[in-house]
Amino acid sequence: MNIIILGAFGHLGKAVYQLLEPLPNVNLTLFGREKENIEVASTTKVIFGDATNPEDLEDALRGQDVVFSTLGPFHVETFAKPLVETMEKLDVTRLFWTTQFQIRQDEVTEENIALAKTFGFDEEMERTYVANQKLGAQIIEDSSLDYTLLMPHFFKYDNSIAKVILQDEDETVEGEPISIYSLALGLVYLLLRPELYSKKGVIISAAE
Repeated sequence: MNIIILGAFGHLGKAVYQLLEPLPNVNLTLFGREKENIEVASTTKVIFGDATNPEDLEDALRGQDVVFSTLGPFHVETFAKPLVETMEKLDVTRLFWTTQFQIRQDEVTEENIALAKTFGFDEEMERTYVANQKLGAQIIEDSSLDYTLLMPHFFKYDNSIAKVILQDEDETVEGEPISIYSLALGLVYLLLRPELYSKKGVIISAAE
């Protein structure tokens, strides 16, 4: 299976890569903006490029079976549009697009605003962020791609381990904010089973 990670050098991309890399029968490509001192296995292909540039994307996406995007977190429409266009052009169809657990909610709730503040986001930033995530998700949904909208709870930037809860997109969120490591475990489970959650969203959270 050929898997490419877009936005591969951020916290989440690196965590998913580290879990996928040792597995057999997985060929990995990492795509992101140029960075120094990247440590990867000799079997991993690294491509530096601009995810808003269709030419850079075309070189990276050709021949991939699964595309996993961590692009964002803001102005995600600038990433979603060229990604959809390039994947459709190349007939690369399977996309896992990372978005946010509130995109199916009509309004950002006071409870989630209060929770967002504990993660350093004020009310205006949180409302703007969720609205932009909805826009990006809509672009993906309007495409012909075989997509999954990954809808994680707030991230905790640590390596704590919790049971991962996967729920259908229209369900009430059962879990709590999730660590990057636990989220990565859940994402690897999904990436290796691309038949799951086809053209759907999946809420990802941590058990209490």
